Amino acid sequence: MPWSDIAGPYRRAAALGGYTLAAVLAGSEIIILALALNPNVNADYRAYYIDRTTTCLNRDATGSYTLGQTVSFRPDGAKQAAGIRVCGWAGPVADGTHSLGETSRLRVEIPPLRNGLTATLQMAAVIRPPQITQSVVISVNGIRVHEVMLSGKEPKTVSFVIAQAALAEAKTLEIAFDYLDGIPPSPAASNIYKRSIKLLSFRLDTIERARRSDRLADRVSDPQKPIGRARED
Repeated sequence: MPWSDIAGPYRRAAALGGYTLAAVLAGSEIIILALALNPNVNADYRAYYIDRTTTCLNRDATGSYTLGQTVSFRPDGAKQAAGIRVCGWAGPVADGTHSLGETSRLRVEIPPLRNGLTATLQMAAVIRPPQITQSVVISVNGIRVHEVMLSGKEPKTVSFVIAQAALAEAKTLEIAFDYLDGIPPSPAASNIYKRSIKLLSFRLDTIERARRSDRLADRVSDPQKPIGRARED
């Protein structure tokens, strides 16, 4: 039998195998291109990396927190703060934890509440003359609760009420800080590197406890002022 008759089927099989492999590779490239154009990723990943609609990439922070606890955002409170820091924060340093980007978020777990909460934060502005102020909008679970204008280099104590409407029946609070005047480190730097504030401490109290603390503070400052109703004889 001539060699050509023997080798022919093998050549045809090899050619068919080559065509099949080429088709598989082409199909793989099409799939890879489709994934690149429309990747199957979660919404947080897409918003941060693809659509670039946020500078705050969601992190699975535990949110572990006890009401009435003051959390330091300096190095001495790094472990506690790490549990409630979600995104938009640098690491803690001596003057506090610096914000990064256009939004920062905290997450805290809360027990069932009858009324609202009072938040107390110590914050300072990041300034670079001629810009000497920072405007910060604070929202809780998507509801705007406070706006503050920070100026100067000294830390400022910021207190505000989180009403029951913002709490609803939520088991966790997503506290967002939106910065209107962030300062980029250089003209060409990405928005994710903007600096706006330094957070030094964070605390949440029930409204009832905050009121008792205020009355006690008034009593200390004015010893003649009675606490609560006077008893009738």
